[in-house]
Amino acid sequence: MKASLLCSLFVALSLGAAPNSGLKPVWEDNFDAKEIDTKKWNVSGPVHIVDGKLQLEVAPKDQPRFWSGGSVDTKGKFSHGQGYFEASIRAIQAKNRGWAVFEFRNADFAKLPSAEMFFWFTGADKVSPSLNFFDDAGKHPLSPKDSPIALDGGKSYKKFVTYGLQWTDKNYIWYVDGRQVHKLSRPTPVDPVYISLHLGLPEGGLLKEYPNPKLGPEPMQIDWVRVFKIP
Repeated sequence: MKASLLCSLFVALSLGAAPNSGLKPVWEDNFDAKEIDTKKWNVSGPVHIVDGKLQLEVAPKDQPRFWSGGSVDTKGKFSHGQGYFEASIRAIQAKNRGWAVFEFRNADFAKLPSAEMFFWFTGADKVSPSLNFFDDAGKHPLSPKDSPIALDGGKSYKKFVTYGLQWTDKNYIWYVDGRQVHKLSRPTPVDPVYISLHLGLPEGGLLKEYPNPKLGPEPMQIDWVRVFKIP
C-alpha cells in the first residue's frame, strides 16, 4: 500500500502537481502572533515578527561596520524524517552583506549517514540548492557549479517565493514555487532533521559596505513554514 501511494505521489509530481500534493501536513507556523512562539523555535540575535512575518534582522554592534544577524531553529523542539519542507521567503537582495540560509539538518552528524540540506542565498539573484552529507568517508559538500534557479533580475528578492525541499529514502529534491530545480540521488539520513533559518555574516560581523549603523542591510522575511509527511 505504501509503495502504491509513493508511486502515485511521484506520478503526480511528474505531471506538474504541487510537490505537497497528497502529503499529510504535520507542522507549521504562520507567524500570526505578536511574538515568536518559543515553544516551536529557538531564537538567537535580532529576530522579530512584523506584520505577520518572521523577520531575521541585521543589527549594529558597538563598532562601525560591524553587525550581528538573527537566526531561529527548531532543534530539540521539532524534527521530522522523510517528507517535504517548505517556506515562503523574501530573501536578501544586496551584495556584500553576508548570506541567508533555509536549512534542514541532523542534530548529530556522527550518526551516519547524516546530512544538512539547504537553500543558500547570497544576493544578486544567487540562490544555490546545496547538500552536505556525511558517511564513513567523511563530509561530502555538493552544490551545482552554476545556480539552476532562474530568477528575474532581483524581482524575486522583492516578493515572497516558496522554497521547498523533499527527501525520500533515495533522493533530495529542491523546488522553487512548486517547480523542481535540482535533484540528487545520494544516501539520506537515518535520523530526522530540524529546521534552521539564519543570516550568516563574515567573521566578526564586518560588513564594509554598511558603515552607518542606522542604514543596515535589509532583513530576511519569512511568511510561513510548513512540513509534510510522505505517506
